[in-house]
Amino acid sequence: MNSKSSQYAFRLLNKCLWKGGAEDMYKSSLRKAGSILLLNRKKPSSSYSTRPNLSQKTLSSNPMLNGVSMLQWFFDEVRPDQREVRYWMKYFHQTTDPNRIFAVIQISKDVFAQEELDLVEKENGKLKRTILETLSLSMYFLQQNRMKVVLLVGADRDCAESDTTFKEDRKLIYKHIKTVVDRLDESGTRSTPVFDGGNIFNTDRDFRIQSLNTENLDWLMSHDNVPVIGCIGENPEGRLGLVQADDGTHTLSTYTQPLKVLLLNAGGGISDSSGERVTVVFLPQAAELQKFVNLPWWNTTVKDRFIKVCDILKVLPKASSYVITSASDVLTELLTQRGVGTLFKRVAPVNKYRSLDDWVKVGDCMENEQQLKDILPDLVENAFGRQTSRSYWNKLSADLDAIYVTDDFKSCAVVRKIHGMPGVAYLDKFAVCKEERGNFSIDVLWQQLKQDYTSLYWRSRRTNIFNSWYEARSDGIVKSGYYHIFWFGLNSTDINSVVKLCETLPDSFDS
Repeated sequence: MNSKSSQYAFRLLNKCLWKGGAEDMYKSSLRKAGSILLLNRKKPSSSYSTRPNLSQKTLSSNPMLNGVSMLQWFFDEVRPDQREVRYWMKYFHQTTDPNRIFAVIQISKDVFAQEELDLVEKENGKLKRTILETLSLSMYFLQQNRMKVVLLVGADRDCAESDTTFKEDRKLIYKHIKTVVDRLDESGTRSTPVFDGGNIFNTDRDFRIQSLNTENLDWLMSHDNVPVIGCIGENPEGRLGLVQADDGTHTLSTYTQPLKVLLLNAGGGISDSSGERVTVVFLPQAAELQKFVNLPWWNTTVKDRFIKVCDILKVLPKASSYVITSASDVLTELLTQRGVGTLFKRVAPVNKYRSLDDWVKVGDCMENEQQLKDILPDLVENAFGRQTSRSYWNKLSADLDAIYVTDDFKSCAVVRKIHGMPGVAYLDKFAVCKEERGNFSIDVLWQQLKQDYTSLYWRSRRTNIFNSWYEARSDGIVKSGYYHIFWFGLNSTDINSVVKLCETLPDSFDS
């Protein structure tokens, strides 16, 4: 897909769906955006396909959508933040490898139990789509946008206890694969079933995965079809046996290096003792579990899942994440940060400093240390796209309270105690490099600030694209001339003083 055409199409959609407008303009923009995405999508390979090629009419005539276009369904169903969609679409399409996998998706057994219940509800007119029909529409959307996924179907057991048990498990896996492929077919999604995962997973005698048949896997990924792989392995004697679905997910993820790994179930993410969903879990250190032990949602099952998640994230790029969610919510999880399940993300730890003269380690070499004053200006200027004035850094030490910098030097915050408001801290700089925006660095940094300060105030240019983000995290906002002034935790008696002070502070950037 031509990236400029794709971005233009999404701008049209964002304009009509998020900025409002007349109904005719909405429909016209939607049709035009859909045409651009259709004309620019990569055509399916003619050399191999187990499903018929899709026509351009499919986007508007998908039988599962009852006449609603796929793009309209996506924006109505997911309601994404336009910045997040642009971030993920651009991030993925920037790759030069046409076989890059966007997501490895493991489907739990309870999804198929829910599918049977949903079919009854649908027949009775109480449900529009089943859980697997919604999943298949998500797969269709991703396939149309050349975002490749791998689906993994297992039996949710550790291993086969006997030949009879394995035969039963294999029969169940075959049934579930056929169900998934049928739903994908109904949605117009091309797929390739791999019933015997022994074509993919090489195991030892006890059916523990030892390696992948990369030749077969590469061949599968070289085509446009969605592979649906059964969790069955082959041992050195040529016998087939059940392999752990989690091990299959780990092995596939290690080789394909996806941006997202999903565990799909029927119930969604992890809930705490009161039933509230645990939305995001940050893992500063992949093996650091002790800090979670006293949380209300921590138990043996969660601990086992944590260990498996940590093991997977250790071998993936920093941008990758792991999600536990419902099979009905795949697009929300893949293309937004808010999600509706539980997202696990490995993030760079945030370090706190008190002086620009502090020494920090840069990179993995212990001897490679630099002072903050030599690093921080470049980080701030990179994030803001503007040159800071020399006088700003020279005067900063006089009222500096703290500097926060992430381990990867992609995000930072500068907090001061300014004369005139000595009891309240001023958030002078909150900087996140462009490549990290939409990727949680901003949330981790903010979380640390909220932990250390009961109150803060700050200002932002009225043209700053992050003002809506700031407003959502503040207790109040005053729009004063060139700046928007925000705060949280302030006494009402301090607000006027804070506003007046912010109005008089000099600009820290060169004009």
